[in-house]
Amino acid sequence: MNWLLKIIMYTVLIHSLQWLLPEFHYSHWTATVVVALFLATVGHFADQWVLPRLGNPISSIMGGLFIIGTVWAAQFLYPGSTVPLSVAAVIGIVLGVVEARMHQEILRNRKERLP
Repeated sequence: MNWLLKIIMYTVLIHSLQWLLPEFHYSHWTATVVVALFLATVGHFADQWVLPRLGNPISSIMGGLFIIGTVWAAQFLYPGSTVPLSVAAVIGIVLGVVEARMHQEILRNRKERLP
């Protein structure tokens, strides 16, 4: 469920911002899908391995920075794309805050399942 929710969130936010911000544009619609799938997959495994070890604040900051880097770097895989670092930062910060809230639920659910 976590993975699917991440895919939906990432895809909707990235796609919506391309409509709202003319300076942010991936040259092909598949870029949004590939970036969302990549981020969701890495994020899902990070929630399993990194979150329990480092806690919510550090995991959320690391996740936000990773999102910024990935969204920005994807423009080099799709010629004709433009992703200003400031837009990538907004995406990373927004999704980092959302991730922090999701992490709270994940950690709470883990505590409830432990004997």
